[in-house]
Amino acid sequence: MTYALGFVASRSPAFAAAFARSVGAELDELSGGEVYLQKVDGDGRTDVEIRLRDRFHAVIEAKRGPHLPTEAQLRKYVARFRECSAKTSRLVAVTNVSHQYAKHALPSSLEGVPVKHVAWREIRNLVRRVRASENNKTKHLLDEFDVYLTEILGMETIRSNMVYVVSLGGGGAWGIDFKEVVNRHRRYFFPTEGRYPKVPPNYIAFRYGGRLQSIHHVESYEVFDNPRRFFEEANNSKVDPHYLLKLGPAIRPPREVKNGPKIKMAMRVWCMLDLLLTSETITEARDETQRRLGEDASEAADDDG
Repeated sequence: MTYALGFVASRSPAFAAAFARSVGAELDELSGGEVYLQKVDGDGRTDVEIRLRDRFHAVIEAKRGPHLPTEAQLRKYVARFRECSAKTSRLVAVTNVSHQYAKHALPSSLEGVPVKHVAWREIRNLVRRVRASENNKTKHLLDEFDVYLTEILGMETIRSNMVYVVSLGGGGAWGIDFKEVVNRHRRYFFPTEGRYPKVPPNYIAFRYGGRLQSIHHVESYEVFDNPRRFFEEANNSKVDPHYLLKLGPAIRPPREVKNGPKIKMAMRVWCMLDLLLTSETITEARDETQRRLGEDASEAADDDG
């Protein structure tokens, strides 16, 4: 994805200019500039670097999935901006996380260099927006990049950023502690049948102690009927089929998000990711999610557990 982004920026001045404008640059086109892929110096290796003489300079750190570069990682690139005197300088993170989360998790600037976030879907939107202004050869390249991004980004439904919020109890099953499964093994399981999602969600969140604890991207899943296959401390026994989710790193809410009045006991609810990160309570996030979904709200119905 990173090489494709850099290659398209080097071949389509209209796309490069649109990208620069999306992070605050004031210019019409980037012809005559330079695009570097995996440029190495004493401070590290950048994913993509764009330079246009004294007008624009950006270092882009791209991530696939819901992960952001760390501040320490971004700080390594600050020295590169001291070498030039571009009117607009930017450190840019390109990821799949929401802007709300990126705003909380990324610094606004590092040593005077503004830090910006751009989502991969925005990159695709830029590709589509500038297509008409390019020649036929470049249009073909942009079309290929569009198809490639669409395949990787997957679902285009409104449910792609939905989070399945579950209560994490203090007990266990088959000799396994539920909280250990999540916090130590970074796994979670639930039955393939019954009042659970028929297909594992893209995101899952855990609440206990009266508040939201963490949100995780579901990186992959498989089905098991013997927990010993995956947990050496588990009983060696045949069980009903369960989904086993492999969880990505914990996304911690930027502030305390309490359950709120409508979230009871072992209740499981659906919330949109951006709402869960920015609402005061899970109840508020759940209610606003239902409002946004409108006629489709029944597809994200609550489960009393």
